[in-house]
Amino acid sequence: MPSVDIEENIKKIGEAIEASYQELHRLQGSLRVFMEFKETGLKTIDIPEKKEEEEAQPEEQEEQEESTQE
Repeated sequence: MPSVDIEENIKKIGEAIEASYQELHRLQGSLRVFMEFKETGLKTIDIPEKKEEEEAQPEEQEEQEESTQE
């Protein structure tokens, strides 16, 4: 007969609620930032295109940092 583990369900639901709260706070922070952008008169944000060379550099820096920490 199928069964349900009560403790496991309580834990999973609690974790899901916590993750939802974290996501909610992240979204609220993003909304606040964009509302402030709007209040200061900003209409658009120009984002420069990354070159292939620039995209590779952060990965290389991370690898170097990891090797120095070991």
